Amino acid sequence: MSAADTSSVTFASPTPVVIRPTHNVPRSVYGLRLRALLVGIPLLVGICLISVYADMVSKTVQFGVLQLAPPAVASLFAIAFFNRGLSRLLKREWLSQADILVIYAMLLVGVMVSTRGVVEKVIPPLAYLPYYATRENQFNELITQHLPKWAVPFVPSAGVQPPPEAMRQFFEGLRSGQPIPFTVWFGPLLNWFALVGCVIFVFACLATLLRRQWMDNEQLRFPLTTLPLAIIRDEVEGQPFFSNRVMWMGFAFSAIVFGLNGLQANNPLWPRFVLDLDINGLLTERPWNQIDYTHIYISLAAIGFGFFLPTDLLFSLWFFFVLSRLQDVGAVLMGGMPTPIGTHNARVWTGYQAAGAYIVLVLAQLRIGLPYYKQVWRTAFGKEKLLDDSSELMSYRTAIIGLIAGFGGIVLWLSLAGMNPLLAVAQMGIYMFFVALIMSRAVCEAGLLMTETSFLPAHLISLVCPQMSVLGPTNLSLMGLMNVVFARDLRGVLLSPMMDDQKMAGELRVKPRSLLLPLGLAVVIAFVSASFFMLYFSYTKGHLSLYDYPTKGNAANMLNQTHAMIKGDLQPPDATAYGGFAVGILVTIILVYMRGNFTWFPLHPLAYAITPNWAMIVFWFPFLIAWIIKSIVMRFGGIQTFRRIAPFMLGMILGEFSMAMFWAVGKMVFNWSAPDFPWP
Repeated sequence: MSAADTSSVTFASPTPVVIRPTHNVPRSVYGLRLRALLVGIPLLVGICLISVYADMVSKTVQFGVLQLAPPAVASLFAIAFFNRGLSRLLKREWLSQADILVIYAMLLVGVMVSTRGVVEKVIPPLAYLPYYATRENQFNELITQHLPKWAVPFVPSAGVQPPPEAMRQFFEGLRSGQPIPFTVWFGPLLNWFALVGCVIFVFACLATLLRRQWMDNEQLRFPLTTLPLAIIRDEVEGQPFFSNRVMWMGFAFSAIVFGLNGLQANNPLWPRFVLDLDINGLLTERPWNQIDYTHIYISLAAIGFGFFLPTDLLFSLWFFFVLSRLQDVGAVLMGGMPTPIGTHNARVWTGYQAAGAYIVLVLAQLRIGLPYYKQVWRTAFGKEKLLDDSSELMSYRTAIIGLIAGFGGIVLWLSLAGMNPLLAVAQMGIYMFFVALIMSRAVCEAGLLMTETSFLPAHLISLVCPQMSVLGPTNLSLMGLMNVVFARDLRGVLLSPMMDDQKMAGELRVKPRSLLLPLGLAVVIAFVSASFFMLYFSYTKGHLSLYDYPTKGNAANMLNQTHAMIKGDLQPPDATAYGGFAVGILVTIILVYMRGNFTWFPLHPLAYAITPNWAMIVFWFPFLIAWIIKSIVMRFGGIQTFRRIAPFMLGMILGEFSMAMFWAVGKMVFNWSAPDFPWP
């Protein structure tokens, strides 16, 4: 299936799924070499430093929000370019394609762990509660005292008192000569890594079980692998990559745009390209002034990735986003008032629609893959080995047992912390097997660069338990903390890069099992090094001067909601919520049926499900531009024109990401001001 095809595979297919025989698949021949680790590990530590600095200190360059991390891509480009020169000098290959893939996989996972994926959602929120507790918000009385002392870097207390000295220093900074109190953080971070490690391991097991279904049977496109594969192979659409003048034209286009914007950030006399526009500010009359937050961000990288998506999927992505805004207009015209869901950039009506859609999509995916999953089970535990799992990330038996054991470890951790085991299963089960799964599907099928959702597990739980306060303060406090660390902001979720890594391993004939050790090392090294850097910058500069989204955005939102649930002030789901949930289920069933039975049907159920979230606010307009460009190209130029333009689009992506890395390093080394990049 070429990248230019306008059809796309979704959860339902008009023809039965074929379990493809493994003997037709080229066997993987390349494994792990020590050389890759010797290059990858020190580079990973350096990339973690740059990523933490860019996100927290620079603030304008947010590396942690994208599922294709710019530092990993820019480093991959530099490594491949350097390797070409060194190999020519040595007259032999220095780093093989397998080596470069291993290094890239480590960097990709490492950036996510060190930023929005893990560290930014663990360390700053843990210090938030005692520092911001007051008599008015009653954080200590209602939340803090119910947290286990082994999970926080202070002694949980119910009384209103000055914050612990280590937490005050975290936010306000140390005086000259004072040491950083690393010891108060060591135990809690070690305990949190046990939980995070279980979550990541479950994702690795899930990625193993999903690989053959998504890649071989449903043949998803994995758009975010297009650029890394082109760099590693030095080939795109049958043309060379590094010596391709069209690619360098695309690179130069992005470099000029973000280079000029960077110069203007340092000297206002320079002109700049305007890459964002507030639509709400232009709509001042009813009913249009009641639409949810709508903005135009012009990301050249997002346009580039969109070019490689099917046109029907591109159309569905921007169409359903516009439709969600028209639903606000319709509500006002009918005498209603759209109500924000509160936890995300969505309305109650659209957020619960998404929740219903996610459930249908997961069930549809199980239905279409059932023959395969039966064979996986029989291969793992039956007498006859129906599938060859020697080329998987791990054996099917290990993946199934590991998934159960890993999830059991998660439930055990939360139970020891004080949460009811059944509630722990519901909270983390919804997060991992519904929300994270669909978000990763959106990355692998729709090339979504961000994984934001529009509802919490608590929203689904509240449909069957409307008065959440009956769950008690300990359960709700721990649920709020799980929302902060995992469920509210899914940017940096690690399931999708694991799927992408397996896809690239298959394309490059690399043994997927050889990625397991490097990925595990990357998680540990990134967590340790990024935790050190986060604590260092917080204590030396004062966290109040750093990027405040992890505390005043993510943590404050969730803990204020937890506060309201404990006090019984949170409104239970109303008719709008139940109605939206039912509509989401019904519409998605119709879309899945139509998509699976009529090849001409253009609307994609996945696009409907992921519409009401921050990611689509950021990328709806680039997808619209990409749809216009690709529609024109395919209608009037055909496949040959597509192939000629493809290197330009990849160059645009590489140029934008490389300039982000350039300005981030410039800020860290020379204290240059970095421009805003269009993926906030």
